[in-house]
Amino acid sequence: MALINENYTKLPSNYLFKEIARKLNVYKATRPNANLVRLDSGDSINIAKGNVAESLFNAVSAMAEYRIAEKLPVEELTKSLKSRILKVDYESYGVSRLTIDEIFLSNNAMNITSDVCDMFSNDNVLAFLDPSYPAYIYSAVMAGRSGEKRSDGRWSNFVYVPCDWTNGFLPNVPKEHCDVIYLNLPHNPTGAVFTHDKLKEWVKYASAHNAIIIYDASHSHYITEENVPHSIYEIRGAKKVAVEIRSFSKTTGFTGTNFAYLTIPKELSALSFDNEEISLNSIWQRRQITTFSGIPYLTLCSADALYSEEGVAERNKLVSYYMANAQLIRNTLGKLGFKVQGGVNSPYVWVKVPSHTGSWNFFERLLYEANIVCSPGVGFCPGGEGSVRFTGFASREETEEAMNRLKKWHV
Repeated sequence: MALINENYTKLPSNYLFKEIARKLNVYKATRPNANLVRLDSGDSINIAKGNVAESLFNAVSAMAEYRIAEKLPVEELTKSLKSRILKVDYESYGVSRLTIDEIFLSNNAMNITSDVCDMFSNDNVLAFLDPSYPAYIYSAVMAGRSGEKRSDGRWSNFVYVPCDWTNGFLPNVPKEHCDVIYLNLPHNPTGAVFTHDKLKEWVKYASAHNAIIIYDASHSHYITEENVPHSIYEIRGAKKVAVEIRSFSKTTGFTGTNFAYLTIPKELSALSFDNEEISLNSIWQRRQITTFSGIPYLTLCSADALYSEEGVAERNKLVSYYMANAQLIRNTLGKLGFKVQGGVNSPYVWVKVPSHTGSWNFFERLLYEANIVCSPGVGFCPGGEGSVRFTGFASREETEEAMNRLKKWHV
C-alpha cells in the first residue's frame, strides 16, 4: 500500500475560512431568512468591471477567431504586461534596475507562497510574523519544515515574531538566527505597515544573517500614508536579500480571475551545501520551465488591462471605495470603545475583543446576535487570539448596515 505524506496530517482539520463557512451553513440551516452582512473575507462577486471586463470579452472573441489557424500572441502580451508592471509598481516609486526577466507571472499568491519556499532546503530556519496569514505556515508544515506542534499551538521549528498589541504592531527583528523570513506588508490580518526606516532594519538583518525575505506586497495599493514603502526594493540592498509577491484578488476586484506575480532580482542568491552561490532567479527559471505552463490567455489579457491607464484609474477608484468602508468600520468601532488597528493603509481592521472573550466566542455572538460575520483572529496564528478581523470588502450599503447593527448591539 502507498504511504501518505504524514506532514499533511499535521494540518488542522479545517482551514479558517472553510470553518467559517461550515459555521455559517449551520447558522443558515436554522435561520434561512436571516440577512447576514459578511465582513470576513474578500468580495468575490464584485469582480472584473470596466476596462478589465471589456478585455475579458475581447479575449474570448480573439480565442474564437484564432482557434483554428493562428497562435495567440502570448509572448507579446507577456512582455507588454511585464513592462507595465515595471513602470506602475516599481519605477513610479523610484525602484530602478529591474528587468522583465526578473518578473514571473503566476495564477495566485497562495501558490507562489508555497512554491517559492520549495527553493530552500528544509534545514533552513523559517520566521513568521504572529499573527500571520495561515497559508504561509501551512505550506511549510506540508513540506515537512515545522517540527512538532507545541501546547501553545505554535510549531517547534519556526520562529514567531510578535506583531500585536504589545509592540504596537511594529515587530523588531528576531533575536535568533533565521534563514527565511516571511513579511506580509501591509499586514494581513492586522493592517500594520512598516516605515522605510523600520523596513531597513529587516533588510539589514537579512543581509547580516545571509537570510532571504519573502515579501508579500499584495495589498500595497492600499497604502495612503507617506514614508510607507510600497515595495521592499525601495530599500537599498533589498534586491540582494528579498523576493516580492504581488496579487490582485483584493486590489482590483480580481478574486474570481486569479493573477499574481513574483519578482526575483538576478543579484539574489543562496548557498549550496558546497558553499556555492546559486542564483535564485535561475533556479526559479528552471522550476517554471519544468512545472508551470503559464497563466491562462484570458487572465493574461485582463491582467494587461489592469495596468493600462484606464485600468489603473479603475483600480484606484475601487481601492478608494474599499478603504472608505474600512475607515467607517474603524471609526465606528473606535467610538464604541473597541481597541482598533488597521483601516488606514489596509482594508483590514483588527479589533481587540473584550477581556476573557475568545476570538471564536466573539465571532459566534456577533453572528447570532447581530447577524454580522467577521474572522476570528486565532485562525491567523495563536498570537491572533483575543482579536477579530473585519474587512472593507462589501458594498457601502452593507457596511453601513453592519455598523448600524453594531451600534445597537451590546457585547
